[in-house]
Amino acid sequence: MQIETRIQVADIPEEGLFLNFSELSKLIPEVDDYVKIGTTQGRLEIHKSGANIEINGWVKSQVHLCCDRCLKSFPKEVETSFFYLLQPKADFGRDLSSDHQLSRDEIDVYWYEDGQILGEELFREQILLQLPMRNLCKEECKGLCAGCGADLNEARCRCSEQEPEGPFAVLAQLKATSKN
Repeated sequence: MQIETRIQVADIPEEGLFLNFSELSKLIPEVDDYVKIGTTQGRLEIHKSGANIEINGWVKSQVHLCCDRCLKSFPKEVETSFFYLLQPKADFGRDLSSDHQLSRDEIDVYWYEDGQILGEELFREQILLQLPMRNLCKEECKGLCAGCGADLNEARCRCSEQEPEGPFAVLAQLKATSKN
């Protein structure tokens, strides 16, 4: 299994390059304090067509997320396949005018520079694209109490029942006495 994910375009043979990676988590930079990338494996199949590069890939990762409701860390498995078409940065968008509208085929084209492809960035991007918009440890997570901060999945709220204070507190008391 490969560790280095930087691929030199000049080293890609005519028949293509087939690479398997393990231990990618050491190469992929952390996202932030709330997303930690754990054990990650990947595969790249790289073919060269002139200066253009076609990449078919696959990545599988164990990601540790922070629940948006209760703030506990939980694991999530991510697995996806992907395709990239890369052009040299010097050629990328060279023939486009400032008012050119991109077609669907043009949107899917990326670029590389200095004659190398950064495989770890391809893997990182695909992992991030697979993460949910809302991170929940479980669908029925009750979250934290806004008043006392208790984890409502594990304990009851510790907030005391306080009488409302404010200009209408007297009206609430009148309503309570009129029911009796």
